[in-house]
Amino acid sequence: MGIQLTDSQRAVVEDRGGRVLVSAAAGSGKTRVLVERLFRRVLGGGRADLDDFLIITYTRAAAAELRERIAQELGRRMADDPGDRHLQRQLLLVYQADIKTIDSFCTALLRENVHLLDLGDQGGLTADFRVLDEGEAELLRQRVLPRVLEKFYTDMTPGQTQLADCFGFGRDDRGLEDLVLELHRKVQSHAYPHRWLEEQRRSWAALPEDGGETEFGRALLVRLARKARHWADLLARALEEMSSDGALAKAYGPAFSGVSGQMEALAEAADKGWDEAAGRLPEFPRLSPARKCEDPALKDRMQTLWNRCKKDTAAFSAILETSGAEAGEDLRRSAPAMEALLALCVDFSEAYQQEKLRRNVTDFSDQEHYAVRLMVDEYQDTNQVQNCIFDALSHGGRTLFTVGDVKQSIYRFRLADPTIFLEKYRAFPDSRGEEGGPRRILLSQNFRSRRSVLEAVNWVFEAIMSRDMGEIDYGAAERLNFGADYLPPREDCQT
Repeated sequence: MGIQLTDSQRAVVEDRGGRVLVSAAAGSGKTRVLVERLFRRVLGGGRADLDDFLIITYTRAAAAELRERIAQELGRRMADDPGDRHLQRQLLLVYQADIKTIDSFCTALLRENVHLLDLGDQGGLTADFRVLDEGEAELLRQRVLPRVLEKFYTDMTPGQTQLADCFGFGRDDRGLEDLVLELHRKVQSHAYPHRWLEEQRRSWAALPEDGGETEFGRALLVRLARKARHWADLLARALEEMSSDGALAKAYGPAFSGVSGQMEALAEAADKGWDEAAGRLPEFPRLSPARKCEDPALKDRMQTLWNRCKKDTAAFSAILETSGAEAGEDLRRSAPAMEALLALCVDFSEAYQQEKLRRNVTDFSDQEHYAVRLMVDEYQDTNQVQNCIFDALSHGGRTLFTVGDVKQSIYRFRLADPTIFLEKYRAFPDSRGEEGGPRRILLSQNFRSRRSVLEAVNWVFEAIMSRDMGEIDYGAAERLNFGADYLPPREDCQT
């Protein structure tokens, strides 16, 4: 007998064909539904086998747990129908099925197909290659980098001299070493790191005249506009709060109102350009004395808010002290050093790769990049290289079923890119649409927590989450909805 499903869970279990994105909130039963979807395929008309599917998770513990849940469900179904020969076959396959992390999948793929890997003049790997742990890989990088820097310091170009001078040339080059290693680590999340480095080099070689039109200037202006709107909103809320104290509102209200309006004007100017924003920086008048106010604690909070706003404004005002043309000129002066840094990172990456091939070893990022080379011709916790692998495995995404929740994305420090999930979340329609087309399914009912817990979580997330803060607006589709009707009601655990 199958499990009881909600309408959205049934859609996850039964939907077939095309690219499906499931946004599964915490406690929504996603593992339970995944197992049911798998068994509907195994026991349906096609009578698929468990090892016909590739199931990727992000930790070994999660892979082991999922395999155990599948084995338990298989045992339960065998107890209901012990004579089913197809189910008996699955008992032999459940521990051979491809339920693994992305790293272990790529390693297995590489071992089986390493003879197809064309690395050009760099040499090649053999099937008995060893995967370095992170400690070993770091030691190897530390051995390779000095040799690369020694070559770097020979017959230096003006750009290389400028780069070395910035990081203590002649005294201590640890700053340059750390920078190269950090840049190398971060570019590994790209499907084609060398191509990305070359794109960056070309962008530095062709900077626009106006610094506000560069990628860096645009990022600063976006951040400035966000901060300005944030302060405009906080000051407007403070005005409403002060309305309960007539003396305080009379003393502080005009200044708060004026700066709030200036902040809105600054945000609009920042949307237009660098010099427009520089001409709209707010001016802070002196606050009038607030005598005979009824709420001294409220007065203290308002003063603290005012001073924080002034301090934050001073920080971004300093950025706009130069004009857009001057900022562009500053960037162009830095360009030779930046181009030299990018070239140095390429030289180090090639030397490090050659040393690994000489030793017949790989590191974890190699597994993914070699997998891309094998499969490709020129989800909340995925990155671009992993996304490329998944597209290749699923015929361009046509047979890809993904489950995630961007609100639970915790691996950005490991270069995960939740925007990959978000782009699909925002673009895919909720309904099936055309046959085989992409669509999303929302699992927003929580079956794990009491209503008071969910109300508290929703209250906090609605207040703090947006596209600017958390990369997603926390609206009706993102709320956690109470589904644990089996829990007895309680009145003694309100938040």
